[in-house]
Amino acid sequence: MEGKIFLVDKTLFRKAFGKLPAKVSLTTLPRLAAVNRINALAAIKSAEHGWLGATFSCADIVTYLYFSVMRPDDILILSKGHAAPAQYAALAAKGVISFESLLNYKTPEGLQAHTDMSTPGIVSNTGSLGQSLSKAAGMVMASRLKKETRRVFVILGDGELQEGQNFEALMTIRKNRLTELIPVIDRNKLQTDSAVKDIKDIDDLEKILSGFGFKVIPARGNDMKSLSKAFASAGGKENCVIIADTVKGAGSSVTAMKNPSRREAVWHSKLPSAEEYARILEELVRSSGEACIREAFGRWKISIPPAPPTAPSASTAVSTRDAFAGELLSLMQKNKKIIVLDADLEKSMKLTPIAEQYGNRFVESGIAEQDMASAAGGFGLSGFLPVVNTYASFFRRCFEQIYVNATEKTPVIYAGSYSGLCYATDGKTHQMTGDVPMMRSIHSMRVYDPFSADETRKLLRYYLGRAKKTWAYPVYIKLRRSPPDFPFKTPARRFTIDCGVMLKEGKKVCLAVSGPHLASYAMRAVKESGSLAAVAAFSAQNYLNHKKIVRMLSPFKKIMVLEEGVTSGGLADEISCHVLKAGLNIKILRRGADGFTFSARDKKALFEKFSLDVRSIKKLLEGK
Repeated sequence: MEGKIFLVDKTLFRKAFGKLPAKVSLTTLPRLAAVNRINALAAIKSAEHGWLGATFSCADIVTYLYFSVMRPDDILILSKGHAAPAQYAALAAKGVISFESLLNYKTPEGLQAHTDMSTPGIVSNTGSLGQSLSKAAGMVMASRLKKETRRVFVILGDGELQEGQNFEALMTIRKNRLTELIPVIDRNKLQTDSAVKDIKDIDDLEKILSGFGFKVIPARGNDMKSLSKAFASAGGKENCVIIADTVKGAGSSVTAMKNPSRREAVWHSKLPSAEEYARILEELVRSSGEACIREAFGRWKISIPPAPPTAPSASTAVSTRDAFAGELLSLMQKNKKIIVLDADLEKSMKLTPIAEQYGNRFVESGIAEQDMASAAGGFGLSGFLPVVNTYASFFRRCFEQIYVNATEKTPVIYAGSYSGLCYATDGKTHQMTGDVPMMRSIHSMRVYDPFSADETRKLLRYYLGRAKKTWAYPVYIKLRRSPPDFPFKTPARRFTIDCGVMLKEGKKVCLAVSGPHLASYAMRAVKESGSLAAVAAFSAQNYLNHKKIVRMLSPFKKIMVLEEGVTSGGLADEISCHVLKAGLNIKILRRGADGFTFSARDKKALFEKFSLDVRSIKKLLEGK
């Protein structure tokens, strides 16, 4: 137990269960699952962020596998990696990791947002959905070559099945008769905040899986006796798949979601309030059936002071993501050619008003980025102006489709939200630092990283403001989830898409930046240090006007390019090309986010790690 978080620690766990046998009894397993839910919730509450619904949904399956089925050499891969706290809690109960480590969920050196190999007991990084079945197939084939005997269990979500790679993997598993690999589908019938049937469903999943050659075994995934029967039927000489029907948020009446309305499945990522947290714990403690846990919980409740009222945010700043969505909504009324496509991230991308007002021009593609990108290409070939929306990191998955669309010279806009370092919580699979060079590598692709909300609106108006306007190339716009920490003013000027903007005039040294966060940090660093350096912000990351750039940068002796992404192939390369072409005697330094990122509870940790925070920029200006 620590402060406001109730944790069943090692001492309390041992008092409740003693030394657990290799195979725990069916009467003990439900009580153990309740404790694992308590501790998984402790991880989520300690981080003030997480996916409670998915975690609770599969908690019984994870508990059953670890404490009743798996042998020492067996492997469990949680393909629905956002349910990581369920696996972390089970690993703590197994003694693989410490109970206290659960309280370091989503910290740079602690447990990562999605299951990650930095944690003992985790054999594969997850987070990007639909990849784990293929990886598990490779592991099983490798084990056979090494003459090892092991089984691999993979837990998938039913919404995750929208990723087509799953079905490629099923064919591989069947072709190679990989009977040691047992997929378990956690069918809670919900994805994000809506029912799977409202997004993109499979009418008869059992029939589809049977058609792939699998023996389909049904189970009630929140019932240990039913799970016992299902796993007893799996294995042998047949390829088997278990469909475990569950309730998202199972384990508490507060969080269980059985038939929520469209967009009302709130416990996908909702964090319980102090009152809700206490109510959930009351039920889970009761389900644990252990007097010692009830007593510890009673003492904890008495020790916790009332939660202070939440102060409303005083900030009126707008993120580039929000500015993009708001302007897109406004433009859709005027321009009937705009088609908006989304990949099950409607609320995260702030597209709900568009979906509700312009449903006939809003395409919900589900968790299927490749399908979405090619469908956008079809709209482009048919005379429409498609705007493709997802997290920037997930555009990696459909890069080939984006490339082929570009070869057709159609006007497709790709909006990469949650990009850069400000999406701190969700780790390396969801943070994107390579989108600018990735998109710049496609011939004709115009790449933008707008440095302010106003710049974002103007950029969108430039491309979509007139119904008759068209162009023969793709556009990528990098968007941030959060607004800048330090608001700054942009000088009055005529909007241009092919040059930077001098936010602050200066001498000898120029900080060249892109994106709202580095623009604000650079301005702050110059002000606090009293430096005479200039600050130039660039929304356009390529196809800059050579004459304009040379005129802007030729007065300086040194240009320091700061990028919220990898330094190779981005803004620094673009500026260097123009400086070299003009034969300017200017020294160019570059600093960016080179290396893999990680989970953090605050973006500050990421900016500090890559020396892109205000303090580090001040040191750079001082030559330290």
